[in-house]
Amino acid sequence: MKIEKNSRYLLAYCTLAGLLSSIVISGSLFSLDLISKTPFGTFFAVIGSSLGFYDSNTSPYVGLLLHFASGTVAGNLLGQGALFWNRLVPFRIKRGTI
Repeated sequence: MKIEKNSRYLLAYCTLAGLLSSIVISGSLFSLDLISKTPFGTFFAVIGSSLGFYDSNTSPYVGLLLHFASGTVAGNLLGQGALFWNRLVPFRIKRGTI
């Protein structure tokens, strides 16, 4: 099986992986709110209120959007680093699961 190492696809896949990982982490943070019986979005409200959005209705949404954006940017930066250093890209299944 031949894997194409095209830079355009690599950046797209890494960016998508960053977005998906931030969505999964957000889900685990929401489940943590459920377990600890705190209001939903408490973690994201802290992020939003630290940036000046003190309204309790908008600050969790701002924090959630910034969490998604930072995960997407982190995935893109990892992809850009992988373009120059090939050892960052897990092309084999055994290496990708580690």
